[in-house]
Amino acid sequence: MNKTDWKKLTAADIMHRDLIVVYDRDSLSDAMALMTANHVTGLPVVNNQGQCVGVISASDILNYEQDHAESAAEANEPLGQHFNPDTQQWESVRLSSFALEQFGEVRVEEVMTIELVSVPADMPLQDVSKKMRNDRIHRVLVLNEQQRLLGIITSSDFVRLFAEME
Repeated sequence: MNKTDWKKLTAADIMHRDLIVVYDRDSLSDAMALMTANHVTGLPVVNNQGQCVGVISASDILNYEQDHAESAAEANEPLGQHFNPDTQQWESVRLSSFALEQFGEVRVEEVMTIELVSVPADMPLQDVSKKMRNDRIHRVLVLNEQQRLLGIITSSDFVRLFAEME
């Protein structure tokens, strides 16, 4: 592809269609296992009707853990650093002993981000990239009018696209 061809591309042309999703009623343990197994830092969340209702990220889970430390002792534990790819900033998080088995009791819907950042499949890629830059995000959902998830585009997709240009 040459440099002028990319201006004709839309979200549908580069979005990932083979999606890994988690259901809103699944546990945080389920979400963490899916993220770990698939080497991703976030997942779209869908309901039983197949509508995209949120996104769960590693940062959401870390923030939940920090906010729900079981004891004052945990709240006073030392801080560790976690790089948040969504904000491109290092964040301080408590190094708590919040057990993973407790995540089995917490549903994804309790922790997920419900403010969806999405684009239609026919949006030009230049507009998609501007939206991602302006909203300071590294993944954007591609949804249809019924909020059904068609695909996802990540910042890595743009890197791949430009690396393949002649």
